[in-house]
Amino acid sequence: MIPTEESLAAALSDFQLDPAHSYTNQVHSLLLRAIVRGTLPPRTALSEATIAKMINVSRTPVREALAQLADEQLVLIYRQVGTLVAPISIQLLEEGRFVRGTLECANHVELAKTITPAQMAELERIVQRQRDAVAGGQIDRFSELDELMHRQFFECAGRGHVWTMLEPIKRQFDRVRWLLLGHVAGHSDRALREHEQILAQFAARDAKGLRTSVLSHVNHITAHLQALRRQAPASYFSD
Repeated sequence: MIPTEESLAAALSDFQLDPAHSYTNQVHSLLLRAIVRGTLPPRTALSEATIAKMINVSRTPVREALAQLADEQLVLIYRQVGTLVAPISIQLLEEGRFVRGTLECANHVELAKTITPAQMAELERIVQRQRDAVAGGQIDRFSELDELMHRQFFECAGRGHVWTMLEPIKRQFDRVRWLLLGHVAGHSDRALREHEQILAQFAARDAKGLRTSVLSHVNHITAHLQALRRQAPASYFSD
């Protein structure tokens, strides 16, 4: 186990509770973000009582949020022992890679036939903001814009709900992506170049090239996994 207090303090420090919305949902979103972004690393001990005290809520919404995260395979709850952030599951990572690659290829090939100049302009604006984030070394900002761009591809095709459906499936994928951005040199630069190539293929309505580029873009996360595993503690992963 990783000591609780230090990791939790970093993860919860900026949290502002909104009394007008569900406490359970807010705690779930807070912990989910911290786990995906690695602020709460794998094997970190999660104390229900400590979390409740730090964010000034009762233990009930914390308990409910942790149960949801356990259902999503992001935490492990050991009755009478404690709760840990789950290691990154290589099997679930592969499933997320497969589903995401399959759906993005299908969506983008169809979108290439219908994409409008206004939609292209919006995607170009997002990529320009990504360039600015990479130039400024803003990893958090780049990752947010990466997520926005991929969501936008589905929304442009009238399939915004498909991306929403994908989100829980790709959690382990997202956790690895955050680790790559922080620990593998040049990962954000490479991702940006691939985004630029994908946009150029949309502009050319190059469906065949898009299929190849999208699969390569999604599959790079597993191609870099071995380098990441050499740098990260062995306890971060489970096969």
